[in-house]
Amino acid sequence: MKNKQSSRFAGLTLFVSAVVFCTVFVFVTTPAKAADQVYVVVEYFKVKPDGHLKYLEVEQKIWKPMHQERIKQGIIVSWNLYAVEFTGSADSYNYVAITTYNNPETLENPWNAEIPAKVHPNMGLNEILDRTNKAREIVRSELYQGVAAIPSIPFADPAHYIQVNYMKVEPGKGSEYEALEKDVWMPIHEESIRSGRTVGWGLWEALFPRGAGRPYQYVTMNTFSDYSYALELSFAESFKAIHPEQDFNEIMKKTNEARVIERIELWNLIDYVVK
Repeated sequence: MKNKQSSRFAGLTLFVSAVVFCTVFVFVTTPAKAADQVYVVVEYFKVKPDGHLKYLEVEQKIWKPMHQERIKQGIIVSWNLYAVEFTGSADSYNYVAITTYNNPETLENPWNAEIPAKVHPNMGLNEILDRTNKAREIVRSELYQGVAAIPSIPFADPAHYIQVNYMKVEPGKGSEYEALEKDVWMPIHEESIRSGRTVGWGLWEALFPRGAGRPYQYVTMNTFSDYSYALELSFAESFKAIHPEQDFNEIMKKTNEARVIERIELWNLIDYVVK
């Protein structure tokens, strides 16, 4: 981890958190709906090839209990840690953490200064930070707002795998893109969940950082309980069930015109805490 870290969204305001999401989704039979107000801090970490065991020990034994305390105090809704599949030494990050908040006030003040001493009375703050800094480097941090999700957030039991799709949308076209996702594709994802092909879906809009140079403005996620489903993802049958009178190729053409998939990643759930 880099020594200088001032942003509260990088993990700590008073402390340097190893947090991140993401929100993950569970299989339920509730109807699809727009997501409740939820803010998502996504953090990307780089761990050296020989440092994975030490890093996971830091996250699970030091930080996870503190995230549990943050949930108990009503500061955050959830914290999830993922390994990014198919990464190597040349990749900029290989782990991702997702932390969800349900109001801007706790997002602005994400830590209670007493938490480290309360959770780890026999471990000083300097030791916590030193072990964290040696275990990983934080590459970047991003803030999203939930637009839609199936099922709705918060969730109870995260799925094991997430396919993360980074979407580039032209300036001024965000409303059109969101409408396409919610009106056309969201019912298809709901049908896919009913059929057991997937267990969840979500759409997030990037809030910060933002600007003309940002490579993507939205993220969509498909979640799976079985690894093989991630390798065989197809929505053709679900599309026919939901939109029998529409042409799949035409809808795909319209979708491709509305956004460009900048990058697709597969994340594997390592650990989590949830409200």
